[in-house]
Amino acid sequence: MESMFKKLQMCYETFIKTFFSSVEEEPYSPNSSNFHKQKMDRYGTDVRNTQLPLEQRAQAAKNIGLLVYTGGSNAGIYASEYIKELIGILRMPDTSAKVKILMLQGLCGICYLNDSNQNKAKDMNLAEVLLDYLTTDEDSSQASNDMTIVRFWVCYLLTVVCCNNIPYIKLLHELGDQKLETKLECLSSMEWSGWPDNYAEVLFVLLGFHKVQLTSDS
Repeated sequence: MESMFKKLQMCYETFIKTFFSSVEEEPYSPNSSNFHKQKMDRYGTDVRNTQLPLEQRAQAAKNIGLLVYTGGSNAGIYASEYIKELIGILRMPDTSAKVKILMLQGLCGICYLNDSNQNKAKDMNLAEVLLDYLTTDEDSSQASNDMTIVRFWVCYLLTVVCCNNIPYIKLLHELGDQKLETKLECLSSMEWSGWPDNYAEVLFVLLGFHKVQLTSDS
């Protein structure tokens, strides 16, 4: 399990954090305990502002994820009130792959090593939404290529929420079963260039599908 945590951390340190380079730098007092909350409130206002372009709201959600990752448990508490909005946007039909990825990045940060936020997202049916992303087929080749990247992020987020969270693992087995196993096998065979790990493969092992294979082969 320790190696799993290291893989998750490596993904943030060497890959995911680069996606947060657009977070605006603002002067602040390093002694201010309200720094993360102040920025969270600002980005949270953008997430909830339905008058803003959807991509701008998604960008704000991604920034909230980074604030949680860098701000610790208190920042996680502040961010928990926005989980509903993030999942709601993921449920919207006909959103672009870019918006989906931004939302997934935000949820990765909010749920990273945070049992409370993971379980709150589970209660809001995050697992069902993510499994739908994994298993829904796209018509055009361009849509398929875009969705492959989205599914990579789904695999990473599912790894985040399943790591050391047995109820999530059980839920994914109940909801996904053979269809999920087949999809993860397909995704794990793809090229994950630029990622610290093949998170479809990591998730495949984490869910115990390899044990089923070994049993059936014996």
